[in-house]
Amino acid sequence: MSRRRSLPHSDLSKIPNLYRKLDKRTGRLSFQYKDPRNGTFWGLGTDEDIAKNRAKQLNAAIYAQLAQSATDNIMANQSSNKAGGIPFNKWIEEYLKVTKDRLQTGEIKQNTYRTRIHLAKCLGTIFCDTGIKDITVKDIVKNLESYRASGKERMAQALRSTLVDVFMEAIQAGEAEANPAAMTKNKPVRVKRARLTLDVWQSIFDAAEYLQPWVQNAMLLALITGQRVEDIAIARFKRDPEWDAAFVAFIQEKPYPIKAYSFIEGDFLHVPQQKTRTLLKIPLQLRLECIDTSLGDVIARCQKHSLSPFLIHHTKRGFKQEIGDPVHKNTVSKGFQKAREKSGIIWTGYPPTFHEQRSLAERLYRDQGIDTQRLLGHKSAKMTAVYNDSRGAEWLEIAIK
Repeated sequence: MSRRRSLPHSDLSKIPNLYRKLDKRTGRLSFQYKDPRNGTFWGLGTDEDIAKNRAKQLNAAIYAQLAQSATDNIMANQSSNKAGGIPFNKWIEEYLKVTKDRLQTGEIKQNTYRTRIHLAKCLGTIFCDTGIKDITVKDIVKNLESYRASGKERMAQALRSTLVDVFMEAIQAGEAEANPAAMTKNKPVRVKRARLTLDVWQSIFDAAEYLQPWVQNAMLLALITGQRVEDIAIARFKRDPEWDAAFVAFIQEKPYPIKAYSFIEGDFLHVPQQKTRTLLKIPLQLRLECIDTSLGDVIARCQKHSLSPFLIHHTKRGFKQEIGDPVHKNTVSKGFQKAREKSGIIWTGYPPTFHEQRSLAERLYRDQGIDTQRLLGHKSAKMTAVYNDSRGAEWLEIAIK
């Protein structure tokens, strides 16, 4: 077997893209140049000195061309960004900071903050790095309509509302000159959620018997008081010394480590409504005649399962909770959902949520002759004026017959 012929030593490493090639058929040595733009090889002959000179000339010409092309691209991008303004997703990063500042100064509430942050991040993925000044009304409508077409009408409405705020802040910061989101039509959401009837509610309530006791207790509190899930979830049997400071912050609409929760004092359940800041005193004697149960009866039910300061509390240990810990409002809603699914009822539209018990309570109490406007905390123009003058410092007592 013949020994493989070795190439003569020659230092080509100092000249980029220059290579030697040995033709195995003829044994002749030649030189090649590899084009850095596309990897194509070009023959440079058999003379090494000539090949080196040509390779140097090609490198100089090609790399100069590549450098100019890169410069042109950078300048074009800078020009485009300047004309179109800051990339939208970059502005969203700034918007998140602004929104956090608004939370800390009390301009917006915690729930509003969480919702805005979530929706703003969604918008960032929708418009990506499009210049904020390049986003048109047509672009916005197209994206919102895609949500509506998939049945997410409320999501489309929420995205539009947040987008209006995003552009308002951008205008304030000098990053935008107009608010195209505000020029879009705010389409009303068609309500598709099924209404609860008392019979349906009873079926769901019966199915909840196989879940933790707090599910039925929360359902009873919702139906008998007509209050929202966020007020029910944080309700306590009594107020502690820190409540007064939390209440002052609540009235002044300032952030505070704990919320001014609902509590029982005397013969009343005191409810500072988190959403409207209306103050309600609901008598424990308030009785919903169609189920023959009073608010006091429900309070007694809440007390018998375990010692806890919270009306709605866990009765089993879990991965993140101990017995007696409060049940988060989202978990309360999910508990109702589980009971609804266990009931076996088939829904033609969207199934009712926990909040639908508030509507059912209003209809049942109206038939019973109770002032449901006051019970639910809805205010007429006259009551709103009184509320604004008193800064919410007066409790509205619910009258029973």
